[in-house]
Amino acid sequence: MQIVGFVPTMGFLHDGHLDLIRASQSQCKSTIVSIFVNPTQFNDPSDFENYPMDLGGDLEKCKTAGVDLVFLPNKDEVYPAGGEKILMQFPGLQTNLCGRTRPGHFEGVLQIVSKLLHWTEPNTAFFGKKDYQQFRIIEALVSALSFPTSIVGIETKRDKDGLALSSRNARLGSAEREAASLIPRMYQMADQLLKDGERDIKTFRAILLEFLLVSSFIKLDYLEIVDPFSLQTKHNLEGNLLLAVAVFCGKTRLIDNREWMRS
Repeated sequence: MQIVGFVPTMGFLHDGHLDLIRASQSQCKSTIVSIFVNPTQFNDPSDFENYPMDLGGDLEKCKTAGVDLVFLPNKDEVYPAGGEKILMQFPGLQTNLCGRTRPGHFEGVLQIVSKLLHWTEPNTAFFGKKDYQQFRIIEALVSALSFPTSIVGIETKRDKDGLALSSRNARLGSAEREAASLIPRMYQMADQLLKDGERDIKTFRAILLEFLLVSSFIKLDYLEIVDPFSLQTKHNLEGNLLLAVAVFCGKTRLIDNREWMRS
């Protein structure tokens, strides 16, 4: 059994975070959870200002879950005044998806994850695969910089209607929440299209877009079909696929993805 497991979070914990904690506890003797809303990964200042927080509730959930240590760094510790700025990138993995539509986001993610891994020195760190591109980029980070940490991706936890759990879901009004259910229904449609033999990638994407954008509450950020390892754009529906989507549901940005692993 591994010694130390680590679950980095931005707080406002939900059952998806608790799945990460349970995975750590099943594989490691002790589990550390960090809570820090990282300002450098927000490319929209209003998104950072409105990010939901409930530290008291988070601490209670960690206690109930049996977390061994909660790490609560503050902004001045993480980003000391007057410190030199650094730029961390994996250009190939940041070409598409959130790397294209959220400039600066992954630079901030790489910076904070590097610091957290140095401070906690875990044997294993656990990340949700809802943030699929983040998961792959952090795998690359650990490999490139020889961190002595294994990265484990945990499958997305979903609500009863299939919507991926997210701290941002708390910001959805009732009509927006209903519109958001189109996302998991779109993935069901994608499954059926592939089972029925659809092989034209342009037709496949057009059908899914037409279905998803039927609601006036949904504005598309991206819908991309990429290789799940390189994250490069696919030009056909052969082999391994990742269908990734990001939308604004009202003012709230939601992301999701679906893998088809065939080899």
